[in-house]
Parts: sequence; C-alpha cells; structure tokens
Amino acid sequence: MKKIVENIKIKLKSEKGFTMQDIIGACIMITIFVGTISALMTYVYKTNMETRLTARMAIYAVEILEDIDKVSYEEAQTKTGEYYRGLFSIPEGFDISLEFNDYEDGEEDLIKIVNLRIAYTLQGETNEYEVQKLKIKETESD
Repeated sequence: MKKIVENIKIKLKSEKGFTMQDIIGACIMITIFVGTISALMTYVYKTNMETRLTARMAIYAVEILEDIDKVSYEEAQTKTGEYYRGLFSIPEGFDISLEFNDYEDGEEDLIKIVNLRIAYTLQGETNEYEVQKLKIKETESD
C-alpha cells in the first residue's frame, strides 16, 4: 500500500500531463478564437447580403424606368409601385414608391419628374435607392 501511495505522489509531482491552469488557458484561447472567427463570418455574410440586395434594387429601378420610357406620357402616370411589383415579380421585402410631379408651374403639362424610390430592410437597417427621371410628353408636329 505504501508503494502505491508513493507512486501516486510521484505521478502528481511529475511534469508530465496538463495542469488545470493549462486547460483553462487553452479553453479561453479557443473561445476567443472561435468568437472572433464567428463575428467575422457574420459580418461577411451581412455585407454579402447587403451587396446582393442593393444590386437587385438597382436592377429593379432600371427595369421600371425603362418601362416608363416605353409607355406614353398619360399611361405612365397611371402606373404605381404595386403595378411594377406584379409586372416584374418584385418580392414583398422591397418597398417601391413611384411619384409623378410637375416639372414647372406652367399652363401646359409637358414634363413630369418621375421620383422612384426602392428600399429594403435588413436586420433593422433600411437601405434606399432613389432615382429621378424626366418624362416628356410626346407631341405631334404639324
């Protein structure tokens, strides 16, 4: 029995193996490393999503403004954001606002300013894309 106790004392005093301090230190270092990598991956994912959504917004804006160019002056003013949402299958996450305002206060209604605003919200942050364009009434020349 005495020999077993001495054997245990020798093993406890030996420099072989890990101490509790070594294990705690390693756990802290692993936690910091994993936390940093997770934060970086989350940031990269969020930035990637924002870039993709902003690109989609620009594409939708171009499609809408090209359609406004194709239609007549009077017909363009009847179109709404909801009309274009259905026409181009724009998802519900995008908010579309389309307004036609007078260019100048004059007697003749020849030019309208088209204000197009497309927005989306990602993790509580709203990003907007606003474009203005002129729509000119086509007149018949004599």
